[in-house]
Formats: sequence, structure tokens, C-alpha cells
Amino acid sequence: MTSLSKSRRHPDTGSILPMVMVMTVVLSAMVVGLATYVTSGLRYSRVVEERADRLAAADGGLRYGVERLQLQAYAGCFTSLGNAGYKIPFPAVVNGSTVEVTCRKAGTGFGDVQGWAVIVTGENVPTNQPILLSQGGAGRQKLLGGPVYVSRTRGAAFDLKAPVEIEDGDLWYSDTTAKCESVEADPPGKPDNMSFKPILRGMLCLDRPWDVLFTAPIVSIPTTAAPLPVLDASGCTVFSPGKYISHPPLGAANYFKSGEYYFEDVPLVIDRTVVAGWADKPNLGDVQFVQNPKCDNAVYADRTTPLSKPGATWYLGGTSSIYIDKGKLEILRRRQGTSVVSLQALDANGSGFKRSSLGWNADILSTKSGSPSQDMILHGLAWAPRATLTFGNVTNVADGQLLGGAAFARIDLQSSASASNFVIRVESGPIPVTVVLDAKATQGSSSTTMRAVVQINDTGTEQAINSWRVLD
Repeated sequence: MTSLSKSRRHPDTGSILPMVMVMTVVLSAMVVGLATYVTSGLRYSRVVEERADRLAAADGGLRYGVERLQLQAYAGCFTSLGNAGYKIPFPAVVNGSTVEVTCRKAGTGFGDVQGWAVIVTGENVPTNQPILLSQGGAGRQKLLGGPVYVSRTRGAAFDLKAPVEIEDGDLWYSDTTAKCESVEADPPGKPDNMSFKPILRGMLCLDRPWDVLFTAPIVSIPTTAAPLPVLDASGCTVFSPGKYISHPPLGAANYFKSGEYYFEDVPLVIDRTVVAGWADKPNLGDVQFVQNPKCDNAVYADRTTPLSKPGATWYLGGTSSIYIDKGKLEILRRRQGTSVVSLQALDANGSGFKRSSLGWNADILSTKSGSPSQDMILHGLAWAPRATLTFGNVTNVADGQLLGGAAFARIDLQSSASASNFVIRVESGPIPVTVVLDAKATQGSSSTTMRAVVQINDTGTEQAINSWRVLD
């Protein structure tokens, strides 16, 4: 008998079984076990592969987010929406996964208005009136450097008779009637006579009104009357911080010492050279542009005074305004909480001060049109979201006139001589922000999230990536 014909007894009945049947049973059990193992292995391999796909997609989302930050195209994160988490959908499906990138400010070290070149609120401006205008200047182009927000973009929102170019920023607007990312939303067309540099920039939407997106910088308002000015030996009229209820008596050359100034119901007319505060390039990133040699000794004395801090902030209350008439005004950067502020219209009444009463149809800051050109250089933020800014004829001595951004209800860029230099732009500042980027990749019912912690400054320049990790 061959080995295949060998038999053995059944363990229970004692009957004789052919060995081939025994081997068949054993082999069947092995095949079933092997099939189960293979099936489990394939299932595990598929889970691992899908997770790897999601990890790759989430990693791509983080890299996309960092790139957007560097391009200042993530400026929505720098509004109040970035406090809880500002979301932008990833533009493509990757490895079968949908990706959502969320940007969040870490801590409270960065104000809502930092990083914005222009904020036009349109507050109380009738819908038949434009809120961003350009004209005059022989049709010369007006340059805005950085992200620009205009609350409304339809109807008569723009009246651009001279070309306006936004460089290194998008044009953002509010749409509170529909989610901005909805396919049903009807995005407005680019305004006539407006261009972007680089051309990949364009229109982006925020689904909140301006007064939710942006909050006023904190204030430090002096309520004690300022002392009388002093004429020093060099011929410089030196003013001290404090409260002013009448026009300061300007001399031929003037220096306002570093600190806070509050003007109540004072229509300021600048027809001489006025410099306020001293510059601190190493820490605040600014330098003085306007030549004011008679006041050099006063600036040095102020700078070397113990506990003196750089820059100045001018607060305007009541009917106070500033008009540059054949003069020069330069206000250096001064830090107020999470912002650097040069000029601020007060939004509320308080003990010893009152809110600005000027509305959209009143110029709170303006320069004279025509010859000769004026100089107006504000290194910090100019905040007056309910009043109007009107530029007349200004020079390009500083490669820009508002270097820390501008927030007004209405902005009229008139006969600025700017042909190749910026009228308003964001100047790199001393206040970095730590941004937390989360990229969530979802595939079916499973998701994987990666997180990066990025340090960035107010012009969108990446300083460091502190961490890059998987959350789940």
C-alpha cells in the first residue's frame, strides 16, 4: 500500500479513516487560517496606506498654509477671526482626502489691525457714495503695499479715476449674506482701474463685518494739561506730552517729545516742520525721514532721558483733526499694547477725554492739494474708522506716507505725486505673532490632523517654524 492509502482509526468511533481525508481536513484548516491572516493583513495594509495618504495630504496642507502666511494671503488670520480659528479650504483633493487648513493666533501679542495696509470700513457712508477714491496727479498710479480690506465692493464702492495697484496683498471684502466659500456666493469683479502685483493676487472674502474683524488698539490717553513749550538754544520749539485744548504754538522748527498727546476739539494745522518722537530702528524698525536739524539736540536729549521710550501717539477727540498745509509732519512709531500707533481717533468717551465726533463726510486727516508738495509720514497705525482720510499732493521722501497701515471710513487718494513709491504700506514691525496652523485631512469617516507652530511678523515674513507634528 502507498503512503496515500495508509489509514488510521477515528479517535471517537474507532473506524478507520483514509490518510488522504485526514490531510484534506488539515490542509483546509490551514487554508482557512491563511486566508483569514491574508485578509486581516490586507485590511491592515489598507488602513496603513489610507493613513499614509492622509498624512501626506495634511502635510501638504501645512505647507500650503505656511506659504499663504508668507504671501500675506492669509491676512484673515490676522483679524479677530484668528483668535478662535480662521479656516480656508484647501484648493484640491489630495490622495482622495479633503483638506482644511485652520489658522489661529497663539496668545494675545498681535492686534487685529497689524499686518493690514488699508482698512476702509465704510462706516455710515451712504451706499450711493464711494468709499475708496483716487483722482488727480496726472493719472499717476497710487501704490498700496500689503493686504487691503474694503467693507463693501458692490455699487458705488469704488471711484478710481487714477490707477491703484495693490502690491503683495489681496483685496478683501465682507459678505455677511452667505458663506464666503459657498459655491452659490457671487464674488464681485475686480474694480476698474485696480491691479495687483503679482497678478496671482485677487479678491478674497470674509464673512464678518468690519467692527467684528477689527478692534481698536488699546489707548493710553493723557488727561493732565501739557506744560507750555520751550524754545531751546538751537531754535527748536519743544513740546511735552499731555492734554491740549488749544492749538499748540508752533515755531519754525518743532519737536514733540516721545509720549502720548491728546487733542480735544483742536483743528490742527501743520504749516511748519513737526517731528514727534524719536526713532528706534533696532527695535521698532523705523528711521526719521524729515530733516529737522534745529531739533537734533532736542531729539538727542529726549532719547537719552532715563525711561524714555521711542515714538509718539496722537489721540484725537471731539472735533480734532489734522491738516497739512505747506508743512511737514512725521510721527515715529510708538508701541501701544499689541500695536504700534501714531494716530488714533477715540471711539468712546471717558474721564477727562471724549470720543471723536467726526463722521465719514469730514476729513480727520488731510493734506493740501497743489504746489508745493507736503510731507506727511506716520510710521505707526492711523486709526479713524468713522472719518475720512484725504491725500492731497505729497512727496515720496519716505517711500510712503502711512507706513503702519490706515483704517478709515473713507479714503480719497487725490493728487499724490506717487508714481513709483507707496502711498500707504505695511512697514515691518517689532511685534511678531505666533501662529498655529492645523491641517485636517479627511477620507471617508477617518481624519488625520497635523499642526505647525510658526513665528511670523506683521509683513508676513516667516521667522521660524517651532514645531511640525501629527496630532492624531
